[in-house]
Amino acid sequence: MLSKKLSQFNLHSPRVFGGLILILFLVGAMVRLTPLLDETRMFKSITEDGYLMMTIARNMGLGFGMSTSLGQLPTNGTQPLTTGLWAAGFWLFNGDKTLGAMWVIWAQFIIASLAAFLLWLAGKQILHSHRSASTVAALAAATWYASPVTLKHTMNGLETGLYALCVIGITLFFSIAAVHTWRLWRYAVVGVLLGLTFWVRNDAVFFIFAACLTHILRGSWSWEVLRERILQVFVMGATSVIIAIPWLINNMVNFGHLMPVSGQSESMIAAISESALLVPAISMEYMLAFLPIQGYGLTADKNLAIGAMLLIFLAFGLVLWHWRQFHAPERRLVMIAGIFGLCLVIFYGIFFNVPHFIGRYLFPISPFFVLLWAAVVVGAWHHLEQSQLRILLPAVAVSFAGYIMLSHAQAYWGNNQYYLGSQHLHWQVVEWTQKNVPETVWVGALQSGTLGYFHDRTINLDGKVNPEALVARQTNKIGDYIQQKNIEYIVDWPISEMWMGGKEVFANAKMRRRFSDNSENLAVWQRIH
Repeated sequence: MLSKKLSQFNLHSPRVFGGLILILFLVGAMVRLTPLLDETRMFKSITEDGYLMMTIARNMGLGFGMSTSLGQLPTNGTQPLTTGLWAAGFWLFNGDKTLGAMWVIWAQFIIASLAAFLLWLAGKQILHSHRSASTVAALAAATWYASPVTLKHTMNGLETGLYALCVIGITLFFSIAAVHTWRLWRYAVVGVLLGLTFWVRNDAVFFIFAACLTHILRGSWSWEVLRERILQVFVMGATSVIIAIPWLINNMVNFGHLMPVSGQSESMIAAISESALLVPAISMEYMLAFLPIQGYGLTADKNLAIGAMLLIFLAFGLVLWHWRQFHAPERRLVMIAGIFGLCLVIFYGIFFNVPHFIGRYLFPISPFFVLLWAAVVVGAWHHLEQSQLRILLPAVAVSFAGYIMLSHAQAYWGNNQYYLGSQHLHWQVVEWTQKNVPETVWVGALQSGTLGYFHDRTINLDGKVNPEALVARQTNKIGDYIQQKNIEYIVDWPISEMWMGGKEVFANAKMRRRFSDNSENLAVWQRIH
């Protein structure tokens, strides 16, 4: 009797799967808006680099241009389109820091919700030939939207959520469009969209490359067709370059380098071996969709890296094994996602090695990984419902939803940095400065994002958003620069002394250590008069 009742709640009756998907969407929406219930949590939910972007956006909204330090230091160390979107809110609220932060959180909520909707639409359209296309798409979108692994990257004050939205949208458009009927002006429109994606994040050059190469490889291979396709790709690529050129010209003319100062600063602390080790682990984290490997401190484990690489090869081997069974939209999806992902992995794993940002850099490929994961899960679900074990299906669904909710609850009441505002690695710096430093006094910090948002007279010292400090670092004159800028205090982590070059740098800058507390991860240096 019990077995008969339980068997009614399988996939044939959409209550289990539909209920699971609905719960995941509700959890994802609720968690994203939770920080708005408490002002302190709201501020703590934004990352250090998110505050760098928001400080620049606030200055833009106040009419100071793209700058830091009350408009005194022009910068290009940001992602311009997202910064402009944030700036609109600060302009609307006349630079109010609380309302501006609320604007950013609401904007991220809307962007992430749109991205999830497009992921559902993309999965449903691209996999339309399969009987479970809608289920796979809905599960992928709901899991991506609610998962603690991906959610934190769409609510961090940065460009990652908008970047994912652009990548998903263009991939959907590119995979299902009947391009053989297009005129050249439509390829120019695609080029405009690709160029705007570059303004969202500069490494979209890899996505542009993937889109162009995918278009060349699609369909038949006759010389006449191939020649026509090359012309279409040229129009797409050239248009995207035209859209990108104003930002590149700004970088060259005003800052002397195509790469923004943030990228130049980060490349000075490259660590090749560690990045190479993290790439497979982070990729597996996105592939598993809901298991926060980083949260368990396992990403730097060599055995995990090897296991992750084997799992990834297995997954792509599975995809290639079924290649002949794929329809044209599915093949185009695999090509554009595979080429884009491979470019990101090679560039950030080998050439641009900033280990602590690997998760952020690889995030744009997470929707494709989750879509693959959902297809495997739904396939396994179908096999399970045809066996005697189908009575376990409700328990599996409840366990999965429960795990996601438990992960968020632990983040809310636990010690996760940034996530849901339970803890912030730089909040102690802000609190000490607000209690001890007048607003009229200049403060310096290597990690100046959070501090610079709450203390306007803050000067960035690692060069991430400060071209002057970048030159000082590159020429080993950071001590002279600190003295020149009349900085009264440096407030940061104790390890900042080592990062800046040791005690001699502070001695040269005529700064003495006033306070240090390793338990609070806080150190203060004060100018000697």
